[in-house]
Amino acid sequence: MAEKARVPVVEDLYAAFANVPHPVNLDGCPCCVGPNEGRPLLSRPLRDLAAEDLARYAAKALSTWGGPEDFRYFAPRLLELAADDAFGWPDAEIVFTKFGQAGWHDWPQRDAVAAFLNAFWSRTLTGFPTRPSVGSALCALAGVNADMAPWLDEWGSALMSEPAVRELHEFVTGELTWRRGRPRLANAFWDTSSDPYQQVISWLTGGDAAAAVSAAIALTEDEAALELLMEIESRLSPGVSPR
Repeated sequence: MAEKARVPVVEDLYAAFANVPHPVNLDGCPCCVGPNEGRPLLSRPLRDLAAEDLARYAAKALSTWGGPEDFRYFAPRLLELAADDAFGWPDAEIVFTKFGQAGWHDWPQRDAVAAFLNAFWSRTLTGFPTRPSVGSALCALAGVNADMAPWLDEWGSALMSEPAVRELHEFVTGELTWRRGRPRLANAFWDTSSDPYQQVISWLTGGDAAAAVSAAIALTEDEAALELLMEIESRLSPGVSPR
């Protein structure tokens, strides 16, 4: 998202979480987390915490460090940093998936989270290249256990813009593979048994993406974009492997 569009949705996110109680302690598994390791995270304002401050907690949250209410306190900062690919580790896919594990759909702040996720995806489609990459962004969004259809529809509708075309070209040439006539996505963070994964596969290979590409081919007058669209079209065909 462009900076002018980004600021309101980020501010709305923090405002929505402003009344979440500050944790008293941030306990973790004694084998994995030191007894005072959480103290620096609780002694400073949330928005002052940098990616390097929160990286270890972001990786261990909900599994070996803290519980759902602790996570909800840190949620806006974790989401902002992960969406900006600010963590060297953990990957955005890991952090976003923790929101699904925490049950964000049941939070009072769910509308603000949903608005932020929508803005994050729109930003991805309007710039190329992006960080995180479009493949990482889509996989991360799948991790929040949301309906992927609106985001996929948005991608299809955006194919008259060069960035969205380049993002789809990067995705299908770099991540979509065919094995014995069956499509697969290369990112190891995909849960291949999940509904979001099946939604993406169905969109790519079930006709919707191909229809959007065909419509863009018919309307585009840009030769470079036309070349990319035609290659995308060929990669969406069953049995065609990347060169």
